[in-house]
Amino acid sequence: MDYDISQYDRPSVAVDAVLFGVEDYKSATMEEKKLKILLIRRGEEPFKDMYSLPGGFLRKNETVEQAVERELIEETGVKNTKLIPLKVYSSIGRDPRGWIISDAFISLTNTVALSTLENSDAKEAVWLDFSYSAEDDTIHIADDITISAVDGIVTENALSFDHSQIIYDAFKKLQEEIQHNDILFDLMPELFTVSNLHSIYKMILDKNETIQAFRKRMSSRIEETEFYDNTTMAHRKSKLYRVRRKE
Repeated sequence: MDYDISQYDRPSVAVDAVLFGVEDYKSATMEEKKLKILLIRRGEEPFKDMYSLPGGFLRKNETVEQAVERELIEETGVKNTKLIPLKVYSSIGRDPRGWIISDAFISLTNTVALSTLENSDAKEAVWLDFSYSAEDDTIHIADDITISAVDGIVTENALSFDHSQIIYDAFKKLQEEIQHNDILFDLMPELFTVSNLHSIYKMILDKNETIQAFRKRMSSRIEETEFYDNTTMAHRKSKLYRVRRKE
């Protein structure tokens, strides 16, 4: 029997992007890193004026990768960021507009300037403070958004659609990538200090590990160079490292 596509129900397909950003923060006494998440404020229904992940619908003759890159440019102005597939979300009723599944992606980047096109359905794009407590497995965004989960399932959705669940899953994926793959090095210049690498690692994993233990554990992935960090006023200059070259 010939295949007839009209005989099958078809969902609409959307894409969502979870972008985590690292921001350098300098106070009067110290320099540190802050973790951020990129959200948009929706300019139309459903969920008008609520925070949401950047994203939108797949267009004809477009791949999901092309769609998420386009939506990021339109809604946030972010370009050329490395995107890692997360998962497909297809829960019944996840979108009040109808049967819509979403293919989600994650990225870790430095915080960059944002812009929103006039014809976008996003009102604005913002970097918001993001923190995680490993003790109670809870995410805090800005001052008023909390994401808690039981056995990996978010108990209350404080954002548009099912985006609290997507963000929770994305952060767990980011933690896995940090520990086992090279996503952390995407933020680093060619030469970097171990303390700079360690500060981001510790911030994302909420893990108290000494820099000595961290350096030892990373020894298979980074290598020392003959150069020193001359950008600080410290009396003792730090050695610079680079990603270990694969033989």
